[in-house]
Amino acid sequence: MNKKESFWQKLPFKTERLVIRKTTIKDVDLLLKLDRQKKTQLFLGGIKEKSIEERIAFLKRKEDSLTIVLENDQAIGFMGFKIQDNIAEISYLFDYDYWHQGYCSEACLKLIEIAFRDLKLEKIKAESRVGNQLSIQVLKRLGFKEEYFEEKDSHKFIHYCIVNKEEKE
Repeated sequence: MNKKESFWQKLPFKTERLVIRKTTIKDVDLLLKLDRQKKTQLFLGGIKEKSIEERIAFLKRKEDSLTIVLENDQAIGFMGFKIQDNIAEISYLFDYDYWHQGYCSEACLKLIEIAFRDLKLEKIKAESRVGNQLSIQVLKRLGFKEEYFEEKDSHKFIHYCIVNKEEKE
């Protein structure tokens, strides 16, 4: 079994306050809520105006997507975790109602732990739009370092990376 398959076989993951599980179409209500949140959409390119059918189709295509839920089964965010070769790329999007409570950092720490300890991945990459200070603070607090800047679709992005120190020794 390759590392990508091994990761998905280990789900769900639990942290002190969260459960991290595979995204399903039942998570469409959270996605529709995030589509309407101006603060959440600010760094994603604007409010989405999609139907429930379009969002269900979108979720069906997101094979590398995770949903973050509280212990009471309240879905509060999504994470992407794409593994290719020996490198993962992490992304996240949380319900604005749950910002500033450490949930994003808690979920990311769990994925970093699994990626480095269990899967022995070499590194994890992430990106943030320039100006998205909350996301940049999360990445820096987790130990990610700036790698380079890039402009895509008239937006500027900072690319980050964290390296598995155990694999380097």
